[in-house]
Amino acid sequence: MLWGLKQKSKISLLPGFCRISITMTNREIVSRRQRIADLLSANRLKEALGQLEPMISETGLGEWQSRKEELDTTYKFMLKYTMEGIQDPERQKVYSKLVARIYELSDVVQEYLLTRDSVEFIYVQKRIFRDELMSRQSLEKGLDEQLLGGFDKNDVHQYEKEIGFWFRYFWLANNYQEQQKSLMEKVIVSELITPEEKAVFLSALNLSLWRYFDVNKFELLFMFFDQEDEELIQRALVGLLLAFYYYDGRLAYYPRIRSRLLILDEDPGFKKLIEEIIIQLIRSKDTEKLTKRMQEEILPEMIKLTPHLQKKLDLDKLLKESLGEDQNPEWEKLLDDTPELKGKMEELTELQMEGSDVFMSSFSMLKNFPFFLSISNWFYPYSDDHPAVKELAKGHDKDWLTTFLTAIEDSAFMCNSDKYSFCFGIQSMPDDMKHFLSDGLKAESEQMEGILKDEELINPINKSRKVIRQYIQDLYRFFKLFPEHKAFNDFFSSLLDFHNKSFFKDLFVGDRKILFSIAGFYFQKKYYHESAEVYKILEGQGDVSAEVLQKMAYSYQKLENYQKALDCYLKADIILPENAWNLKKIGLCYRYLKQPDKALPYFRQAEFQDPENLNTEVSIAHCLIDLQKYEEALKSYFKVEYLAPDNHKVWRPIGWCSFVLGKFDQSRKYYGKLLERGQNPFDLMNLGHVKWCLGDRKKAIEYYRKSIVSAEMELDTFMDTFKEDIKHLIDHGVDREDIPIVLDHLRYMLEE
Repeated sequence: MLWGLKQKSKISLLPGFCRISITMTNREIVSRRQRIADLLSANRLKEALGQLEPMISETGLGEWQSRKEELDTTYKFMLKYTMEGIQDPERQKVYSKLVARIYELSDVVQEYLLTRDSVEFIYVQKRIFRDELMSRQSLEKGLDEQLLGGFDKNDVHQYEKEIGFWFRYFWLANNYQEQQKSLMEKVIVSELITPEEKAVFLSALNLSLWRYFDVNKFELLFMFFDQEDEELIQRALVGLLLAFYYYDGRLAYYPRIRSRLLILDEDPGFKKLIEEIIIQLIRSKDTEKLTKRMQEEILPEMIKLTPHLQKKLDLDKLLKESLGEDQNPEWEKLLDDTPELKGKMEELTELQMEGSDVFMSSFSMLKNFPFFLSISNWFYPYSDDHPAVKELAKGHDKDWLTTFLTAIEDSAFMCNSDKYSFCFGIQSMPDDMKHFLSDGLKAESEQMEGILKDEELINPINKSRKVIRQYIQDLYRFFKLFPEHKAFNDFFSSLLDFHNKSFFKDLFVGDRKILFSIAGFYFQKKYYHESAEVYKILEGQGDVSAEVLQKMAYSYQKLENYQKALDCYLKADIILPENAWNLKKIGLCYRYLKQPDKALPYFRQAEFQDPENLNTEVSIAHCLIDLQKYEEALKSYFKVEYLAPDNHKVWRPIGWCSFVLGKFDQSRKYYGKLLERGQNPFDLMNLGHVKWCLGDRKKAIEYYRKSIVSAEMELDTFMDTFKEDIKHLIDHGVDREDIPIVLDHLRYMLEE
């Protein structure tokens, strides 16, 4: 049934059933449906059918109860024959079909209940659209004629209304029956429907499939993928890949769909496209962090710089000149005066070049134009032939507008959605600013055009990469910024761990190249949990190279799983012995695991290879402290101080070792130097220890008080740390019985 609805008048005619009162909330319905899916994935069919029973009762529809009982009976017979030892070569096929039918029945029951009762955006739209569809069906012209005759672009409001209707027609459908499938097939080959309009309807198909499983939708996406238009090919592939990700466990029961994907796997270019999409989806996980950086770091710096920029660059004059001419050399000089900002800008440029979404922050505020009230416009590929864009011509200089729109269309880094935002946003700007921005955009487009053409000659996939990047960024904006975005399943909030999915393993069995690429990308972006997982898979497939083992180890180390990190570093040491970096990492892991006796030999080996490395020397000294070899530790710290006299941090362990060894004057000297650079509560406490050991209790207790009051240390923290140091105080002659008295005196002082 297309819309998942039945006329209420029919409900009362079903024998033995009547409309019952609502007892399940929408959340309970969705939760129970997910529970059914989980049980089916675990091959617990009886429990899944039991979970389905209350949902069917909630509908009050007898036909679904009958279907459920039929499934139950079929399963009981299968179990009976199996227990009796009857051999049936078709049993696995029957089992798979049974699981698929339970999935499908739970789908339709959930959709019926939500469409009937839910006030969420999608289900309100479905109820409204039911009436619109009935009105359309009552017209003399059939739906085929209404859709396939093309769309009149002379009236922007009527055009958007028509595109919006057909978008909802394909989006809100549950199962595509023959009429829906046939209509979409005709759309794909129609010469009257533009490629941009086809791309919009394809996106409606994607949203529909991601919302409601249907074999026919998969087949239509494969049909779109077979077209020659690059936009349609890549949108279809993104849709398929995300659907395979979302329905991974379920697709095992639909061999026809899986086999269709595996046929494409024979083309090496197809695998490369899959890799590009996965990498771009993973890259999208950085968008939120980039947006935050733009808002908290880059833009505030630019705002602070604006008055200086206005004065130094004479912007009033600059705005009247073309940026296509020689650039003002003062601009570069100004950025040289702000090296931190320049560094950030260069970093963002590099991120932009590799495909990161650096514009989300800038354009998120430009999604409130009426254009974006229509859901279909979020998926419309940028075209200056869109009636809404043509409206911009009114009141603008024709030559300027032509230049501006061409520059927008040619921009390689803005996604489609942002291009439309730019078009509408520029209308409210002063003329000087319009020309300034359009000239800059033109210069950027001309510069990048040559680069991208050269890259496409070298690597033809770059054209596909551009479409993939723009479409995924369009999707990201929709799932994050559309007013009713919470009603949709946001893929970008999920793990996107394709490497753990069965379909991915089927596609790339024996092909470690893509796994290595994905692992490297995760590693570069500091997603260490994911990189460790993928490197582990690579190891399991026989890749035991030092690079794989070391990067897996480092990922575990960053996750603070030091035992797993150590195991990997030790394996790498067998393959690549005497590698200084690896030796130091082994030592570090042993030290974190509280085994300094095992750590020290590895640091010593690393020191032998690079005697002047101060980090290694510090690590050796730390191990010696852990082993309570304070005299040796002190020698190492003095070596560091000698080789790096500006390293003030080394003063602290020198002061501590000197105290423990009873070298109080030396300890006092170093703690004094530290306190001249700022008050640290532990330095104050340790200097108090020194004073007490020298017999000056009053001075000692004053430093203790300062460590708590002046350096803002919690009293509990002070006491816990003090307890660890008591043994050293006693070793240096402090009377054990005096300690609680001094501490109580300190407590009284703190109350004053």
